[in-house]
Amino acid sequence: MRLTDLRTGQRAEIQSTRRGLLRVCVHLSARGGSLGFGDLRALLVADVLARTAETEGAQVVLVHAAGGLTEERAKAWARDTGPLGIHPPAEHADTRDPRAALGGPVDVHLVADSAEAWKAADEPLFTTGPVHASGIDRLPQADAPEPLAVRLALLGQAHQRAADLDPAVLADAQTLLDRWRRLVATWADAPSLPLHIEAVRRAFAAFHDDLDTATALTVLRELESDPGVPDGARFESFLRVDRVLGLELPRDIGRQHAW
Repeated sequence: MRLTDLRTGQRAEIQSTRRGLLRVCVHLSARGGSLGFGDLRALLVADVLARTAETEGAQVVLVHAAGGLTEERAKAWARDTGPLGIHPPAEHADTRDPRAALGGPVDVHLVADSAEAWKAADEPLFTTGPVHASGIDRLPQADAPEPLAVRLALLGQAHQRAADLDPAVLADAQTLLDRWRRLVATWADAPSLPLHIEAVRRAFAAFHDDLDTATALTVLRELESDPGVPDGARFESFLRVDRVLGLELPRDIGRQHAW
């Protein structure tokens, strides 16, 4: 897996200091004790990084670090991030030096756009762009699209750049998420076939190249509309790619719908 190192602007190969174990620290601002949209985006990107590494058989140890962290705040963070499909960390750290919580040296640092930059000496360092969320105070909201639609909206935008999270973007993401879940539920009834090797290869190549989730989503859009791909192959391919995207695409399988 290669990520753009903030220090050099070049792609850096992510390697673990201990074979099979990848130690990742996400540095958050958590101003006022709560997670902002920039923090949530960094945690989402770290979740994708972990999922990608785990598909290769790696064990990922993830730590969330912020100044003045308490157990109460850590529990509140879990309530905020869980609905977005973000897995909880192995540990939280209340210090800017997370090595004790990680149980060893850091392999990669991920810094939220709003957080104070971590001055790593040798380890790769990358960051996420800011989030512009006009008309949205916090997540989740009762009258807003579901949290996984927020996840999809952010995954559709390059993580290094600023992201728009306005009501129109969220509505489009919810529409796409609903459509893909309906299709996956329909394709589940088709005869089982091997996945579409080239489509899945392209999606995972994108994940490994700077966590390019936007390209992986484009691959799924193309696969959805390709008349030459049998439904059984589409089904297996969508499920394989969703292991990293984390959108719960098979959630509607077996449910009754009035389509």
